[in-house]
Amino acid sequence: MNRLQNEARKLMKEKAQHEKEGIVIQPTRPNDLSQWEIIISFSDVNSLYCNQKYRIIADIPATYPHQCPKCKFDSHIFHPNINADNGKICLNIINEENNEWTAVMSLSQIAYGLQSLVYGPNLDSPLNLDAGSIFRNQDLRAAKSLINYFYALNQK
Repeated sequence: MNRLQNEARKLMKEKAQHEKEGIVIQPTRPNDLSQWEIIISFSDVNSLYCNQKYRIIADIPATYPHQCPKCKFDSHIFHPNINADNGKICLNIINEENNEWTAVMSLSQIAYGLQSLVYGPNLDSPLNLDAGSIFRNQDLRAAKSLINYFYALNQK
């Protein structure tokens, strides 16, 4: 838990810089570091996700940092590497099966990894096959329409 407390202090010091880059990382409950929310937002006008923001929940295991947090999108999102129904994410650094997590990684690295994944999906390994097909075929009109539809679900 000491590592997590140190990480929390560092995140508070770097809060303004992270926010400038479209990232907010904070515990979901005061005085409880076992669950965090990561909010990623997109301002790049060339992105299909421009002017949108998404919430991810990171459950921190007791064995952190030796075991990766369990992360899932709490917001609806249409994306090839994210399950639209349950928020599961296909990203190697937080996927226990691929075991690419190392103890030197941090919550901020997860946040930047998630933001990068949304900006640049891995079309070779889609979790959402429909989204993967639409992105692979470069049907930008369909992709933008579905992205906006799913994003609107978050506003309700």
